[in-house]
Order: sequence, then structure tokens, then C-alpha cells
Amino acid sequence: MKKTIKWIIIAVIIIIVLIALAGMYKFNYLASKEGYNVDGNKIEKEIGEKINKNIETPIEEISPEEKEFNESGRTKAIEKETDLWQIYDNPEVGISLNYPMGITLLKENEYNKNKEETYIKIRLKDIGEKEEPMDLSPEDEMKNIETLHSGKFGIGRGFSLENSEKVKTVGFLFAQDFMTLTRFEICNVTLERSLIFYFNNKEITITLYGPIDTLKETMPEYFTVNEENCAEEKIWDFEKQTNFYEELSNGNGSSKIQEWFDLFDQISETIIFAHR
Repeated sequence: MKKTIKWIIIAVIIIIVLIALAGMYKFNYLASKEGYNVDGNKIEKEIGEKINKNIETPIEEISPEEKEFNESGRTKAIEKETDLWQIYDNPEVGISLNYPMGITLLKENEYNKNKEETYIKIRLKDIGEKEEPMDLSPEDEMKNIETLHSGKFGIGRGFSLENSEKVKTVGFLFAQDFMTLTRFEICNVTLERSLIFYFNNKEITITLYGPIDTLKETMPEYFTVNEENCAEEKIWDFEKQTNFYEELSNGNGSSKIQEWFDLFDQISETIIFAHR
């Protein structure tokens, strides 16, 4: 009798253990099916499925031609940084251009106020109209247009540096390219590079103003002092202005001033005309 009871107890214990094991197995199966682990934490099933899918799916090999095409596309995108610049667009005249983010576009009646900043101004004037004292007379302007169309510089502007007067090709047009370093009086120090051309019955002038204080600090060899007229203020050494322009033309200016000089050419290359 005692042995029978003993075996019954053992059998009951075995049954209880089996039931418990079966319950744990069922719990783990259901938990994993619903996206939980044994600790009850949610499993990132979708991420796991994507990873498994990527592992199981072989990556398609890119042909040498496709690789070369992709790399050339990236290079072209990087080289055209001007696409990320600000845009000046005048649909009425039919002209647009790009200029860097850090540069302020001045209105036609504004002038550079901060000698440490770089500004750009775009002036539009009807051909034959004399709006400012330095504008050409209607007769001289027509002569200037004819001369420029033949590929020659034409009539110089009042204070343009003579050796800087060049003809630049802008799209299908010729333009006057020149620098202005001083105007009106001996103490004045100016740093401007301008482009003048004629399109759609307009005289268009694009001027880039440079950082004058940086110019004086980084290229002091081109300046002098005239205490009688200008006190201790640094002014141009006029005999060295020609050398100054040649230095920039050869790419040998101080880093900031050379950057300003070269920027003018980069902006000029972005000019687009709307054909009518």
C-alpha cells in the first residue's frame, strides 16, 4: 500500500513538471510569434526581417560603365557649387546670375557701407539716358556700343584703372571689364571690379565691391600716408596701382583679396540671357 502511494506521488510530480514545461514552451512560442522575447520586451521584427532580407538577397553588381557614369555625375555636381548660390533674376530684362550666400545685393541707390564686407550691385539703365554725372552722353554711348560689338574696349569710365580695361566675353556678348581703385579725391580708397555690357536696350553694370580694410592690412606695400591731406589714414600709392592689378591678375594677391578678385570671374560665368 505504501509503495502504491509512493508511486502515485511520484507520478503526480512528474505530471506537474511536464505540464509546467509544456506551458513554458507554449508561452515562448506565442511570445516569439507576437514579437516579444522571453523577458516580455518587444522585438523589432520589421528591422530584423529587413536585415535578414538584405543578407539573403545578393547585391547586384554595378557594371564598370554605370560606376564611371555615377562618379562623373558626382564630380560634376561638386564642381558646380555656383548652383547653391543666391540667384538674381530679372525676367523683364531677360538676365539672371548667381552670387555667393555671404554677399549682400545692393539696391541701385545704395553703396557699400561696411568696409569689411563684400557687396554686389546690378545697375540697369536705358540706353541713351544719362541718369548720373559719370554716365556717357547718348552720342558717346552709341559709339561705345559699336566699338564694343567689334571686340574692342571702347570708352573708359571716369575713374577706371587704365591697365585693367579688358574685353570679357559674356555669353554671346562682349563686355567692358575694369577696376576702380579711387575716385574724386586723393584720400579715397576704393576696391571695385565692374562689368558693363548692353542687352535688350539696357546698359547693364555689375559691380563687386571688395573689403577695403582687409586690403590695407594684407597688402600694405601698395599704400602710403599723406599726412598733409589725409592725416595718418592709409591711401593708395598711385605709382603702384598698376603693379597691384598685375599682381591680382597673376593670382599673387593676399588670400582674401585674391579670392574677391577671382570671385568676380566666377560670378560673370553664371550670367544667363533669355533669348527673345
